[in-house]
Amino acid sequence: MIKFILSTILLTLPLLAYAHDCQVDGIYYNLNSKGKTAEVTNRNSNSNSYSGSVTIPEKFTYEGVEYSVTSIGNDAFFLCAGLTSMAIPNSIISIGEWAFTHCIGLTSVTIPNSVTSIGQNAFSECSGLTTVYIPNSVTSIGSNTFRNCSSLTSVTIPNSVRRIGDYAFSGCHGLTSVTIPNSVRRIGTSPFSSCESLTSIKVEEGNKYYDSRSDCNAIIETKSNTLIAGCMNTIIPNSVTSIGQSAFSGCSGLTSVTIPNSVTSIGNSAFSRCSGLTSVTISNSVTSIGQSAFSGCSGL
Repeated sequence: MIKFILSTILLTLPLLAYAHDCQVDGIYYNLNSKGKTAEVTNRNSNSNSYSGSVTIPEKFTYEGVEYSVTSIGNDAFFLCAGLTSMAIPNSIISIGEWAFTHCIGLTSVTIPNSVTSIGQNAFSECSGLTTVYIPNSVTSIGSNTFRNCSSLTSVTIPNSVRRIGDYAFSGCHGLTSVTIPNSVRRIGTSPFSSCESLTSIKVEEGNKYYDSRSDCNAIIETKSNTLIAGCMNTIIPNSVTSIGQSAFSGCSGLTSVTIPNSVTSIGNSAFSRCSGLTSVTISNSVTSIGQSAFSGCSGL
């Protein structure tokens, strides 16, 4: 069964083919000889190259040439389940896609202020991760970056972040509250779906793109008046005109909901898997209900 599940997961991912130029002190690198920089990579596609505690150096010497380590490449620590801790130096400016995916033994990550970008799925499926520090240098959190980090209980989103990608924190079952800073200009699809413990989504006062209402923990996009994310919300403000795709998906603590007259459409899977939902009141103003909008609502 375990082999079958793992095979299914791998089939959904892009084909991975690792290559490395050198290995120094147990760490594999691709080299840029012209710029004398190096990127941390994996050994090959058939092995988990790293385990235990790993410390990435700022610099190393290979064949008489000194290289500066500036990035953690795509898939660098992919499926390294035995990895328990990671020291990332200040020389690193980017963390690639799928970099730490399925590192289930990793419990905490400190990202240095030198990092400006974190790729999609970078820490997805890190089920042991409990805390993460995102520095002020990061301007965007990619799609699925922390998806299914089920042990993550708190996260601080700095005021430098302008974009939160699709499903960025989806499946973070232990997450209880989130504060959206003033800097955020775009929030993707369902970034907090299936966050069953999430009871508060707060938008800092002064944000020109989103706001939070005193009677609702939801995030409202002020330009289009569209409810795009939320969990445990029982009151939807009259200003909302549409409920977005998967807006309340997986919110098992939601027991009842009243949709106001201002709403004209309910998106696909908007309330899917809300197993605790026992009653829904839909106004006559609603003209369209998306596919699977109430799928898996076993209490209805």
